[in-house]
Amino acid sequence: MANGLLDEKAAQELIDQFIIKLRLVRHLRTPEYNELFGGDPTWVTESLGGMGVDGRTLVTKSCFRYLHTLTNLGTAPEPNLTVLWSQNLPQGWKDYCSKMSIDTDSIQYENDDIMRPMYGDDYCIACCVSAMAVGKQMQLFGARANLAKSLLYSINGGIDEVKGMKVIPEIAPNTEEILDYPTVITSYKKVLAYVAELYVDTINIIHYMHDKYAYEASQMALHDTLVERLAAFGVAGLSIAADSLSAIKFAKVRPIRNEQGVAVDFKVEGDFPKYGNDDDRVDDIAKEIVMYFSSELKKHPLYRKARHTLSALTITSNVMYGKKTGTTPDGRKAGEPFAPGANPMHGRDENGALASLNSVAKIPLS
Repeated sequence: MANGLLDEKAAQELIDQFIIKLRLVRHLRTPEYNELFGGDPTWVTESLGGMGVDGRTLVTKSCFRYLHTLTNLGTAPEPNLTVLWSQNLPQGWKDYCSKMSIDTDSIQYENDDIMRPMYGDDYCIACCVSAMAVGKQMQLFGARANLAKSLLYSINGGIDEVKGMKVIPEIAPNTEEILDYPTVITSYKKVLAYVAELYVDTINIIHYMHDKYAYEASQMALHDTLVERLAAFGVAGLSIAADSLSAIKFAKVRPIRNEQGVAVDFKVEGDFPKYGNDDDRVDDIAKEIVMYFSSELKKHPLYRKARHTLSALTITSNVMYGKKTGTTPDGRKAGEPFAPGANPMHGRDENGALASLNSVAKIPLS
């Protein structure tokens, strides 16, 4: 551009063409894959903005160009345009991000002021939400554990409520007329411990076989020799599990069982606090679930000495998880979608966006 060979219009066109290619990748997915992941994600994330550790801004003209593709090309779920947000960002960039968020609903924000001290300023967001130091870390990914279905296993003695088959051993069925919270939570933690061990074993197998048959030598050539591996575990249905346990604890939940004794519906008498309203009575339940499951994962060693991390990440699969999960004690019916990510269930956040965000913010980083 300094030599006059490229003007702003042509520079924007280069960025637009690059984004078009990244969007086209989704059409290579199989129909079965697309059924599993809503929005046909390819987990391509572009990290924009942020601040340097020396106080300088990392916002460039190309940051504006990437966001401007949403105007030129229209909105799309991917690539995931993620702004690394800091209170010290230039005001013009803040204003443009705000405008594009209002116009398109297509921007993700991550807290640069929290992550910069942990990772330095040369970091990016991998996959969906995970921060990693560029060239020094990599991520071993592998789906999510279904917390809502695990709760149903604990109530039904390890029997799958949809298929009617035993899938988790040594779990006694709950035969109570009214579900008792201490009994349910004790059984639930036994199921979560079993799921955590199986989850780690599955991740280890996946990535051993990946290295054996699909090793990404060209990409690894861009990393440090001694790269740190982060295992990206995830949980689905956190808000459903928290609300269900809240209903059992603060209201009366009566299971409706079929001929095999499996709870296929629940009758709830009375009200109960719901996750997403900045209410510690239920938010503390969500925290307890996440902390317990994370601690159980960390009991089991990982392939190539990877480090355990955990996110509350249902984002793209909340519809599919819902289809595979029966009626839950919170009032959600069989087959209904989960809430995405760590969000409250649909319509249950009744005290505004700030209260909802406060509930989410209580979940500890792990």
